[in-house]
Amino acid sequence: MTGDQALAELLDVSEDVVAAVILDAEGRPTAATVGDAEAAKAAEIAAAMLAYGDALRSGVSAARLEAVTADGNVFALREGSAAIVAATGRDSVAGLVLHDLRTTLRKVGRRTKAKANAPS
Repeated sequence: MTGDQALAELLDVSEDVVAAVILDAEGRPTAATVGDAEAAKAAEIAAAMLAYGDALRSGVSAARLEAVTADGNVFALREGSAAIVAATGRDSVAGLVLHDLRTTLRKVGRRTKAKANAPS
């Protein structure tokens, strides 16, 4: 499944997620439900959130973070070499959002692994 397909499915199944961006190992957007400029800004925010989380815990990388704003929440999740950042409305259920984000990354990861293992 491509990143764009996985994000479209995420928006279909999640009642909370209103926008999301998948990032590669270097923090660049690879798929997004928003335009390029917004995706780039979301990538910067996710990188900053995860770097701050890393700085708070010596020797351990932050795997997931949530920021609460007046308008809703921002979630950043890192799994393996990929990450995803998502915006939700207010009163989102963090456990469900994180599950949906993890599932989305894994769907894209399965495609990436299959592509890497395919005969040349």
